[in-house]
Amino acid sequence: MISTVWRLLTRQIDTNLAQDDTVLREACTQARYGSDIEAARKALAATRGDYDRRARYVRVLAESTAGGLGSRVDRTTGRVDTAAAWTDRWAARTPTNPDAQLVRAHSLMARAWEVRGGDWAANVRPEQWTEFNRLLQLARQVNDLAMRLAPEDPTPWVSRLDLMIDQSAPPEEVEETWRELTRRDPRHHQGHILKLTYHCRKWSGSHEAMFGFARSVAEAAPAGSPLHVLPVRAAAEWALWEQERASQGSAADEIGQRWRQDPVMQSDLDNALSRWFHQPATRHADWLNDANFLAYGLARTGRDADAAPVFASIGRYMTSVPWSWWDRVRGDTAFLRARRRARRAA
Repeated sequence: MISTVWRLLTRQIDTNLAQDDTVLREACTQARYGSDIEAARKALAATRGDYDRRARYVRVLAESTAGGLGSRVDRTTGRVDTAAAWTDRWAARTPTNPDAQLVRAHSLMARAWEVRGGDWAANVRPEQWTEFNRLLQLARQVNDLAMRLAPEDPTPWVSRLDLMIDQSAPPEEVEETWRELTRRDPRHHQGHILKLTYHCRKWSGSHEAMFGFARSVAEAAPAGSPLHVLPVRAAAEWALWEQERASQGSAADEIGQRWRQDPVMQSDLDNALSRWFHQPATRHADWLNDANFLAYGLARTGRDADAAPVFASIGRYMTSVPWSWWDRVRGDTAFLRARRRARRAA
């Protein structure tokens, strides 16, 4: 019975990070389970000049294979092997290839987070912090090499911003990195998401700074830009903080009620629908990720009829974040429940 239910669920959802990108899926599969990196090399080489897609490919190739062949942990020392994974071997064989260095740097970051875990900082053990910081320092060195090899590419600056958030870098260093990134690509999608993360309260920012940044960017973004979804992402971050830290034990419907009563929040959702989702623009690289956030925001605020076409566009490609943030239930449970409501309301 349990196996039958699980098979039904897996036909309804697909959480593969590569989503519906068949080229990226094949590259990840070959890199993770085989010794052939040619698919990954070709896929990433084809993204040069398409910076949003390039950042996505680097991230997905690294994160989806971080626990693959060659990713070992010494049981005695607790240290992660940083020479045997496919990203390590590719970078070692092609030391002047910026693509290889970018993927290795992000892979080291992903492995660092596997060591640290996703718990709040106060619950992380000292030995986890030690290995986390060692891996991040190595990632920074590798990323610096990628920056030297491709000086006009914004992608290494995206990784540097990510590293600075992880390492709680001083604000002036973060802002300098942000200036360099946006000089190379003023509307870089992943870069703006990371800057939003930097402003989050959980990273020593504030709700005011986070929403201020998100809404100012959305206001200046052209029609069809995914940056119109930034305020919805900010709302999801706010709800997570309220649920986990500010008022532990708050029911999900209490947060939804506050969203429904907030006209600015409703305006953010309206704007994301009209200025992004309903625009006849070509899908950007992370379109499905943004659609999941928009569906999440609409579902939590009870706008099921508005959410129906968004869910239809998502299909099976659920993202674990933000659905796993909904009231401590499994992400797939929250997603399927919200999708059923939306279908009934359509």
